[in-house]
Amino acid sequence: MKRRDLSFMAIFLPLYYLAFYMCRYSVLPVGPILTEKMKLSTGAYGLSLSALYTGYAFMLMPAGIIARKWGAKKAILAGTAGTVAANFILLIAASPLTLIVALFLNGASQGLIWPSLMQIVALNVKGTAANWIVGLMMTAAIIGPGFTFMIGGLLIFLDIWWAIFILSPLLLVALTVYFYKANIKSEISVHSIKFKWPKVNRDVLALAVTYFCFYSILRGIMGWLPSLLMSEISLAEAEAAIGSGFFPIVETMGAFLGGFISSKMKIIKPLFSAAFLSSFIVFAIYVILDMPAYFAALAFFAVSMPEWLFFSRLPQILDPEEVAFASGLIDTMGYIGGSVSSFLIGYLLEVTGNYSSVVKLLALYSLIGFATSIFIKERKCCY
Repeated sequence: MKRRDLSFMAIFLPLYYLAFYMCRYSVLPVGPILTEKMKLSTGAYGLSLSALYTGYAFMLMPAGIIARKWGAKKAILAGTAGTVAANFILLIAASPLTLIVALFLNGASQGLIWPSLMQIVALNVKGTAANWIVGLMMTAAIIGPGFTFMIGGLLIFLDIWWAIFILSPLLLVALTVYFYKANIKSEISVHSIKFKWPKVNRDVLALAVTYFCFYSILRGIMGWLPSLLMSEISLAEAEAAIGSGFFPIVETMGAFLGGFISSKMKIIKPLFSAAFLSSFIVFAIYVILDMPAYFAALAFFAVSMPEWLFFSRLPQILDPEEVAFASGLIDTMGYIGGSVSSFLIGYLLEVTGNYSSVVKLLALYSLIGFATSIFIKERKCCY
């Protein structure tokens, strides 16, 4: 692959995916404002967050098929159009039902993106370079929520919180124009279009179920971070949004460390198991000793260590035409976890009125994740 094309894959694609994340999670930093404006209960807000993740999970599996049949570029263009429309609806939303519909549309539109990007990587890059490009896109996904929280906090401070639903889509549209003109492979060759089930073997299934637990923790609590900090540390809305942005930064540090350890020590399975077990211990200490809210950042750090590894191995263990579908399967399980967890957290807060019960739920997910990670096969592959 030419150096210029490789630079496009390694630099532009992660930045492009970051722009999608800014649109996907534009609602999170202003969540407390919307709940007050619309008089939402915690249960209703949890249901709206669940709609975002449900829409995403609903589209991921079809997205893998769409990307193969019509091409990744066309799938991404459709996802961009839906994402921009959803953010416009969020800008003018005045009722809980409108909020739920907009977030479902946002999630479904964004569900087209990741499998399509994975197909582009599989068609254009091989070996170690593919690992690093996927890792960089995963890093963009990790820092995306934190960046969105901080931008949202600044806009709240300036009393123009609604501008987040305008600025993020504008950036996405500008980058999409550049992306669509790029000369890269995005379509499976004609003789490969015939549908074939991917190798959904034990390894892929174990990764998918473990990813369910992984996102149940990280994405389940993420939408509640501003409310958590406002409740537990008495921060103002702008401060809570900015403070929430530090949790994904800690997550980024954990993912980088995990990727480094895996690359140097050539291990996979022990890293998964250690990450989930460590996060369980942190959550248990949090509950038993009644630790302050920011102590939970340690659990974010621990559980994030294998984040790169869920997807970076797929180009090595699957054929190129199977990668989009398999990555969609794994990501679907993750967002089902995020959807269920967001709803359960809202329900627990409505019933108990405190975050201790929420942390217990996250500890349970950590324990289940540890158990399922045991079934991930330790496989020699290209790092």
